[in-house]
Amino acid sequence: MKREHIVNNQFVLDEIDIELLNCLQTDGKLSVRELSKMINLSPTPIHQRLKRLETSGIIHHYAAIVDQNKVGQLIVFFVNIIMKEHSTKLGGEFIKIITSFKEVVEFYTIGGEHDFMIKVIVPDMVTYRSFFVEKLGEVPNIAKLQSIIVLDTIKREIRVPFTI
Repeated sequence: MKREHIVNNQFVLDEIDIELLNCLQTDGKLSVRELSKMINLSPTPIHQRLKRLETSGIIHHYAAIVDQNKVGQLIVFFVNIIMKEHSTKLGGEFIKIITSFKEVVEFYTIGGEHDFMIKVIVPDMVTYRSFFVEKLGEVPNIAKLQSIIVLDTIKREIRVPFTI
């Protein structure tokens, strides 16, 4: 039985698309020829599917995943943020400022006690203190900041867990 998945209420992924995405999430450098062998489909339809997944935005981009432990000592923090006031204008300005900080590698709107959560990666505590005081401390409309230091990463995945 053919299973299809709806993404963004628009795009239908069939089992072959899902196999293709799972393969690429494991190894983004696989060639069309290698993918065709793995999925048991000729290169032309694999290439067509890849182009469709790319142009539709399902495949956002390709990137290298860097092992933080191999490139030197880095410190990871999550910072929960509560805003003083909530409005479209203030929220837009806040988002523009936060996304401009190179130390911020992930940025989420969240539910619950806090409004936003950011993931910050810096080389050391001195740099984090500087970031926290001189950058975050100067962002308007922040009521409360809560820093959480990551002591160890147990699991880190960036793949979407599709199942067939």
